[in-house]
Amino acid sequence: MFAKYPFLPEAKKHLARYGITLESFSDPAYRRVIERAKRRILDAIEYGDEIGPWSVSDDDLVELASFPLAVAMVAAIGDRRLMRRFALAEASLAVKLLESEDPGWRDEMVLRIAREVFGLDVKADGRIVGGVQYDYSLGLRDYLRGAVGFNRPEWKLVNRILDHGRVLVTSRELIRLMKDRIMSHILGLLEKAGRPRGLPKPVEEAIEDVRRKLPSKPIELDLKSLKSGPDTWPPCMRAIADQLLSGQNVSHFANFAFASFLANIGFEPGEILKFYANRPDFNERIARYQVEHIAGLRGSRTKYTTPNCETLRLNGLCLRDEKLCKGIRNPLTYYSRAARRKLGVDKDKAELEGERDEAGGEAHGEAGPAGDNAGDKA
Repeated sequence: MFAKYPFLPEAKKHLARYGITLESFSDPAYRRVIERAKRRILDAIEYGDEIGPWSVSDDDLVELASFPLAVAMVAAIGDRRLMRRFALAEASLAVKLLESEDPGWRDEMVLRIAREVFGLDVKADGRIVGGVQYDYSLGLRDYLRGAVGFNRPEWKLVNRILDHGRVLVTSRELIRLMKDRIMSHILGLLEKAGRPRGLPKPVEEAIEDVRRKLPSKPIELDLKSLKSGPDTWPPCMRAIADQLLSGQNVSHFANFAFASFLANIGFEPGEILKFYANRPDFNERIARYQVEHIAGLRGSRTKYTTPNCETLRLNGLCLRDEKLCKGIRNPLTYYSRAARRKLGVDKDKAELEGERDEAGGEAHGEAGPAGDNAGDKA
């Protein structure tokens, strides 16, 4: 158990019995641990959310010890995007391992992790409703906190079975709800690790190998130079753009709303993709397909419109500004009004600058002959 789920507090206690410290990795006997730690990071870089258990070591001690070492190595590199990518990959791997466990043991393990590690208000249930086996009931607050980022209809509260303030969930659903908790937990471990210095030479060499495999620097967009934005964008869309560019994950619905907004104000798919490139789970092939589908370039060839303000509010994305958003029902309406206002201001500004240029030209025209005349007199 500890080797498969090394992020658990019990795993740390179990590993402590072996007396392994960072200094221990100077010993060639621990070379396999270093290699596995490096592989954990490289797999995270390459596969992200699509990681699988193909690299899991058959040596439990190697697998267990490689996790905290990988955390120390990622922390030492200090790349925020790598931290998020690593946490995502480890959380995804844990989810896939849990899903593959024997059902009886898995259900007990999932309940234990949910309660003891993440403090979720979860109880074993076991009832069958409509032919579906619901293994647990989850407190409403914990359910909403976990499901808010999911856009599929089955996660909407209106489509759930609610019993005395508790939501019925299957084992797989509870595992999925824990994924984000595991990711946040691992990010916390990385933050706590700080920037370790003076690591043993074999570890430093492994870190350098990882550095060479890191993708190019994060995409940085100068929003002020972008066409039609962001001063003409509504507050909700500006907020999503800020989150994406800083490498944060946003909900599936937020991804869709923002991509459809950009597509409807004239951005090309390649331009839209740049906003998503810093996400820890970014996959260019998948993202391009989704963006092109939203833009009406694939599938039914129908361009999706941007969700209205009420739908954005129901999905927790509305940042309504009473002064800026008054009377607005859709982000595209906000944009069109703001763009017209900006166009009017820019037109007035251009005309004023033109008048100044003409005035300046007349002044220079007068100065030129005066200079010529002065030269003749000299």
